[in-house]
Amino acid sequence: MAFDETLDTRAIDGFASQSFMATLGAEVMETGKGRVRVRFRRRDGLTQQHGYLHAGVSTAIADSACGYSALSMAPQGADVLTIEFKSNFLRPASGDLFEARGRVVKPGAQIMVCECEVWEIEPKERMIMTMTATMFIMNPEGG
Repeated sequence: MAFDETLDTRAIDGFASQSFMATLGAEVMETGKGRVRVRFRRRDGLTQQHGYLHAGVSTAIADSACGYSALSMAPQGADVLTIEFKSNFLRPASGDLFEARGRVVKPGAQIMVCECEVWEIEPKERMIMTMTATMFIMNPEGG
């Protein structure tokens, strides 16, 4: 794992506490200010009726990558909630290893806009999905 030494561990700790991400087998590979990379493998139970990775899996992991990208730029003690996202599926996900690459596009005090690309890594690197997400910053003062 490669981590930005200047970043606190909020994204890493928060991601690790999500039982749903553990169920999907997703893990943080890299994080930095305004960015997160998450990898996951295709396995039984995560496919749809044609054998492709289920769209809900890649969407959930992309949403988390966006959220933790935003959290990495939020004030200390704040939290992040998704308030909107849009996904575009570019091709069926037939690979074995995938990576979600989330990043903050527009930081803000209450709202952050993020983007994520989900890539097949094995057997061949190709983009399978994009997401644009809007995150609400819940400040520690209750805002």
